[in-house]
Amino acid sequence: MDGTPEDCPVERTLRILTGKWRLFVLFRLEGGPMRFNALQRSLPPVTQRVLTATLRGLEEDGLIWRRSAGSVPPRVDYGLTERGAALAPVWRAMGEWGAGAES
Repeated sequence: MDGTPEDCPVERTLRILTGKWRLFVLFRLEGGPMRFNALQRSLPPVTQRVLTATLRGLEEDGLIWRRSAGSVPPRVDYGLTERGAALAPVWRAMGEWGAGAES
């Protein structure tokens, strides 16, 4: 394959999805927006610090959105952007493959 690794769509995609919790977060958000604490409870044993960093990275990559209600206590919701939702076939295919690998 010619060019740099950045020219390869598969390598670009893998770089975006690299990180222990990234796919788990995207998968959880497929069901609709979630608040931070609900998301953290759905992903034990992720720490608050790691989840915060993961969410920031996903937001920077344009895969999720963050909405703060500006209330006290703060209410922050996260959801998939159109770009993030476009990855759903990837994790669904991984799930189907993983289910088949059990047999």
